[in-house]
Amino acid sequence: MASKQVKYYFAFPSPFAALADSRIDDLIAQAGAELVPIPIVPPPADPPTGIAAQIAEAKLSYLLEDAERWAHKLGVPWHAPAQVAVDSTDAAAGHYFARDKGKERGYRNAVFHARWGEGRNIGDREVLADCAVKAGLSRAEFLEALSSKRYHDEVPKALMLCMQDKIFGVPIFVVDGKRYWGNDRLDVLADALKKG
Repeated sequence: MASKQVKYYFAFPSPFAALADSRIDDLIAQAGAELVPIPIVPPPADPPTGIAAQIAEAKLSYLLEDAERWAHKLGVPWHAPAQVAVDSTDAAAGHYFARDKGKERGYRNAVFHARWGEGRNIGDREVLADCAVKAGLSRAEFLEALSSKRYHDEVPKALMLCMQDKIFGVPIFVVDGKRYWGNDRLDVLADALKKG
């Protein structure tokens, strides 16, 4: 009998995806399922203005506070970056290169740690190259792959998958057509996989 597939939609700029990422691989392995990581780079949106901007700022500050509480609860090293907004297109493209080289998990974990554990700028290719090296990849090959833009073509394809699976935020996990949204749904996901 084939193992269940769990699609894992994530975005490197998301603190809650970083928290889920710290334990999703082991949880899925223990359940005997297969994890299918899918990096998302949300399409650009106009920044809110007026009172909507104030509400968005209040929400963001709360989310960062809550993520830090979760990090302490889970024992995850945490150092939120000074710059919250970041273009993660290169990071996502690097994910596809790492996947092709069999180093997907190491690269993904390293990028999340660089951003949320060390507060580094993952929009910087040199930072991403450091992550690639930590994952066991060649720095030169990694940087060449980013420069060639070959793997950048994969990035927008994830948005089409989002439409098919009705994805509205990250992290979100899809198994047997059912969605589990958020770091705090991992236990529910684990229970669902056990019931199988």
